[in-house]
Amino acid sequence: MQVSACYRTRMTLPPKLAEYLTRLYGPNQEPELVKETEWSYVYKTGEKSYGRISKFLLDESFTVLASDIRVRWPHMDENERLDFVSNFWSKANWTANDTELLEIIMQDGNDRIWPNCALAFLRHPDRDRVVRFLIKRLEEDNEDEPLNYIQALGLAKDKRATPAIMPYFDKYQKAVEVEVENGLPEDVVFGPIPYHAYFVASGALLKIDGSPEYERAIRKYLDHSNKQVRWWAERALQGDEPPSPD
Repeated sequence: MQVSACYRTRMTLPPKLAEYLTRLYGPNQEPELVKETEWSYVYKTGEKSYGRISKFLLDESFTVLASDIRVRWPHMDENERLDFVSNFWSKANWTANDTELLEIIMQDGNDRIWPNCALAFLRHPDRDRVVRFLIKRLEEDNEDEPLNYIQALGLAKDKRATPAIMPYFDKYQKAVEVEVENGLPEDVVFGPIPYHAYFVASGALLKIDGSPEYERAIRKYLDHSNKQVRWWAERALQGDEPPSPD
């Protein structure tokens, strides 16, 4: 995570953030707050290491009225929208107000905005509509790796999603099999072989169909020489989607 130099002035930690960081890192380490947005905090934990915490997650009393966002949304630039959607959906207690916020985002968003809150769609009460929305995103999305949509559909466990996910699974599977000829790349996270994407797609299909085919596709990597690849495979089998690399 790159943080602008203008945010590197020492900032005082708000009490709730200080308490959270103490629980996370212990009393002997004091991360530095380097940036505060309307919806989140960014803090420094090492020379080049940063973390971010949503204000919605940090403080259960932190709320934003949908009526206010409805007025503000048309005037927010894309960066402001991204900051909002990537933070609001992580709140612990979901209410009708939050569903209304989600409606605003669904009605006026794009494929830069929606992936940042893809799992939030599963909290919408109209599951049928959400599944159709996510499938449409996969069918129309121009990105090479719409992994958050695939992850959400896997968690929805709706068989209608299988045909939409299959082209991605086939593509990632062919790309991963290149390792047999080219060998293990130096960087398995950001390198040329999409291991992470493959386990997201195969894990989603396993959740939806429960087919031995997808289980076998994942299990063959449980004894892989690379620890990260083995970890992704284990998580996919356990039903946990591997998180996207930072």
